[in-house]
Order: sequence, then C-alpha cells, then structure tokens
Amino acid sequence: MIFISCIIPVSAQYSLGMTGLLNTPDASMQKDGYFMAGANFLPEEMLPETWDYNSGNYFLNMTFFPFVEVAYRCTIFKGEFKAGNKWQQDRSVSLRLRPLKEGRFYPSVVVGSNDLLTTGELNVLNKTKGNRFFSSVYATTTKNFDLSNNIFSLTFGSYFFSKNSMYKGVFGGMKYSPSFLKQASLIAEYDSNSINTGLTVKLFNHFSLYAFSYDFKTVSGGLRYEICLLN
Repeated sequence: MIFISCIIPVSAQYSLGMTGLLNTPDASMQKDGYFMAGANFLPEEMLPETWDYNSGNYFLNMTFFPFVEVAYRCTIFKGEFKAGNKWQQDRSVSLRLRPLKEGRFYPSVVVGSNDLLTTGELNVLNKTKGNRFFSSVYATTTKNFDLSNNIFSLTFGSYFFSKNSMYKGVFGGMKYSPSFLKQASLIAEYDSNSINTGLTVKLFNHFSLYAFSYDFKTVSGGLRYEICLLN
C-alpha cells in the first residue's frame, strides 16, 4: 500500500485514545484506514476511586471501515505483586460502531463501549466489574454546522448499563474550529461527572496535541501520531 497522510482536522476522545471530544465520546468517525497511536497523562481526579495517584495510558487505534473503530489501550497502575514489581498495566479494548452517518438534515449516531472485555468475562453487560476500570456502554449523536467556514458541532449522548462504571447518565459537548485555523479546536463538555474545557491542535498533519482543565480542578494532556494508511 502507498502510505498517504490525511490532511483533515482530527476529532478524538483524547483521554482514552478514541474518536470523540476531550473525555467524552461523540458520533464523528475517522476515514477508513486511519491509524492513531499516542499517550496521555491522567491526573488522579480522572481515575477510579481506588487510584490515589496520577497515572497515564498509551494506545493503538485503527478505523478498519468508515463505520468501525477499535482501540487497544494500556493504563499504568501500581500495587503489590508477586514478582516484586510496583507498576503494572491495565489492558483494555474499546469499540465504536456508526449505524447512521451524518446527513444534511440529521446527525450521525454512534454506539460504543470502553473496556469492552476483561479476563474470564466476555459479557459486556455483566454487572461484575473485575478489572474493567473504565467500563462503559454508550450511544451518542453529533451534528456539525458550517458557518462561513467556521465549524461548530454539538454532541449529546448517554451511558447505559453503568451501575459499576465511572460514568453514568447523560453527557454532551460543543466544539468550535475557526475558519482561520481549522487545525485547532476549542472544546467544552460535560462528561457525566465534570465540566471540562480545553484546546486541541494538529501539527504537520500527523501530530495532535491537547490540554484541558478537568472540572476546573486539574489539567490533563497528551500527544498522538496519526496517519491514513489508505488513499
């Protein structure tokens, strides 16, 4: 295959290495063959209650079709282990499916799950938490508006089967990309727990940086590399 970069603005749920907003999924999708890899800093306030320290993750992400996206992610955590190691990795898989693509008069719709599977448990709806620290099942919708080449988007969705999840109930957000700097976006969101505001920017068509304030208490950020493997 000929590796050709995709010169398009990126939209990603940065904290989990998925497509979406900052810490919230949306219903946009990458192009077929779009690959992403990167790492994120996760402050203690963004992690499950049992994590009383700052951490981070790294991930690989692939959009196999324009309606299917899969990511493999490792989150660093610490504890007492038989091998004497203080630090270990929590491995998780995320999946997104888009049953409806955005049209002129209607929004796109995506359903997905984070921390899809865990060892010895293949039922994603099972209430047993296990080591599914970031588990969630959600549906979300997004509509984009072009106002004189200024791109404004609205997202709304909800988490389901979330009794043991960090995220419960509704979420939503807004994103604005100005006409004079389309590779940058300002984002404000409610992720079902907190209000977050931040900035994303794409550099040299392959690198994306982001930083945001989590609930006005702390700051998260990350870096990723992106390339479209198909023309």
